[in-house]
Amino acid sequence: MTNNLITALAGEFATAVQAMTGGAVSVPPAGGARGEGWGTTIAVGGSATGSLGLWVTGPAAATLVRKILGTPDNETPDAATITDMLRELWSQSAGAVSLLDAFTGITLAVGTPEPAPAAPSASSFELQLVDGPAGFIAGWGDVTAVKAAPASAPAAQMIPAPASGALNPKLEIVLDIDLPLIVRFGRTMMTMKALSGLGPGSIVDMGRSPDEPVEMLVGHRVIARGEVVIVGGNYGIRITDLVSPADRVRAMEA
Repeated sequence: MTNNLITALAGEFATAVQAMTGGAVSVPPAGGARGEGWGTTIAVGGSATGSLGLWVTGPAAATLVRKILGTPDNETPDAATITDMLRELWSQSAGAVSLLDAFTGITLAVGTPEPAPAAPSASSFELQLVDGPAGFIAGWGDVTAVKAAPASAPAAQMIPAPASGALNPKLEIVLDIDLPLIVRFGRTMMTMKALSGLGPGSIVDMGRSPDEPVEMLVGHRVIARGEVVIVGGNYGIRITDLVSPADRVRAMEA
């Protein structure tokens, strides 16, 4: 699972960079990523446990900042700018990975990037921009899936239903809590330049077909998918796909 997560994060990192620079970006596997750079720790939770280390070479980090912000090639970005930019890129990457079917239920908490060397055992990728290689990114760590509770779990861990059929008072309190339900029509990536140019009348291409299902989220977790309908003159959602009850409970805890 560790290598799969690292590879997915590297791919989504390239996607985030491509969206913010407007140029083609790829991250083919490579060997020997060494030297000084910027390291970030990601805490893994939910249906898996462990942590990952992610790293970008110093020259690559500086190049990304210059391309994203549009500063001259001979200008050296300061540490605070590099930290903020890398944290945003890794956060976007982690958010995209957590939506992939292969990693359903996994949460990724991104830490603050800091100057650090790459780990000797890192999985390495060459960061290739439209005008050539920019350096390397790498990842390492130890992540394992959380084992599901055995079917013969003690009855004391369950909330017993009252004999009368009425709800348990403690459970009833929990069920009365309001949760924010979000319907996501789609998502896209925009460069800072394009974002700053938005105004009344601007059209943003969401890159999706009108026939594709929309997503329903509680917190940051997708709990269902469905199609848009009209109910009494208002928009509504007809659910076509629903996650398991266990995943819905995890969404409420998030």
